[in-house]
Amino acid sequence: MIGFFCLVAFFSWIYLLFFNSRKFFSYNELFWSNMTIFEKFYKKNNNKNNKKICIIIPARNEEKNLPETLNSIVGQNLNNVSILIVDDNSSDKTHIVAKNLLTKTKINHQVVKGKKLPIGWSGKVWALKQAIDILKYKKIEYYLFLDSDIILKKGIISEAVNFLSQRKLLMVSLMAKLNCTTIWEKLLIPAFIYFFQKIYPFSKVNDPNNSLAAAAGGFILCKSEVFSKVNLYEQIKDKVIDDCNLAKIIKQRGNIWLGLTEKVCSRRCYTNLTEIWKMVSRTAYEQISFSPLYLCFSILGMCIIYLYPILAIFFFEEIHVSLFLLNILTILILVISFRPTVNFYKLHPFYYFSLPFASLIYMMMTFTSALNFHFRKGNVWKGRKY
Repeated sequence: MIGFFCLVAFFSWIYLLFFNSRKFFSYNELFWSNMTIFEKFYKKNNNKNNKKICIIIPARNEEKNLPETLNSIVGQNLNNVSILIVDDNSSDKTHIVAKNLLTKTKINHQVVKGKKLPIGWSGKVWALKQAIDILKYKKIEYYLFLDSDIILKKGIISEAVNFLSQRKLLMVSLMAKLNCTTIWEKLLIPAFIYFFQKIYPFSKVNDPNNSLAAAAGGFILCKSEVFSKVNLYEQIKDKVIDDCNLAKIIKQRGNIWLGLTEKVCSRRCYTNLTEIWKMVSRTAYEQISFSPLYLCFSILGMCIIYLYPILAIFFFEEIHVSLFLLNILTILILVISFRPTVNFYKLHPFYYFSLPFASLIYMMMTFTSALNFHFRKGNVWKGRKY
């Protein structure tokens, strides 16, 4: 039985390393390669896009994060940009801070207080739905949905719009480079990105002939025309994973693109494990369709793939030499696949070996998400239960 699970783990990693998400025999197609970076795909040009863009920011209790986000938008020096902030029933001074900051700029802006959250709606989705309702009669060509903790490097908005136009896309989503300074962030954030890319390989998402769709909610640029007939947020009103569900609808209408970038960064800091735990657990169970059966299979699969090779080496007595070497090779493959993500976040090589421990924590987070859903009336995020 030990040998059987060792072989399952090994061949699972062979598949993940070489075949998961691949269409062509190319390193770029490997989900773990981190080669799908916006800067590598964007072809610079001198074209000036004067079409109107509205930056939509849903904000709930974000008085500390908003100033830096808004300053980075102002720093883009764009004349064709407007800003719409929906204060999602904040209990702090989010509304006042936003208004005071934007009043000092020449940017056309609007700060509105969101209506009370109706039953059956997710908070962020409700805020974004209200934003689209406000804008639907205005002549705006592009919507840029931006989280309130996002910092933009100069030129990225123009580049994203040009990229969308060059490739004739309906949507471009850039995965923000998350903050990775505390010990828990260093342990869990690279693993978070790695798992996301494994579930949603960017090469499949960006393939027009593949139905897989995903987006990163921190930065989503799309053509306003996709909302012309119906407010798409009404179709996903109860979804906590709003970005991927929105991408799924948009991809049914045209091509989309998702990639990493160094030009969009998150300044949200997770100082302890509890904060990351809440962030992950609010969506983890929805990711597996709220299914206890999928939960069991997911945890079993992760135990075999990420933990079993290590357990077999260090805790199982009288393991055969051939199985010992097989497990060493399996662990080596695991490390090889995780290495690009660790390097992307410029962490110490020590973290190449952190994925098994991180995976154990993510299993526990997923189990907690299911436990909260079934027995505690939902997972809590920003004072709301989902």
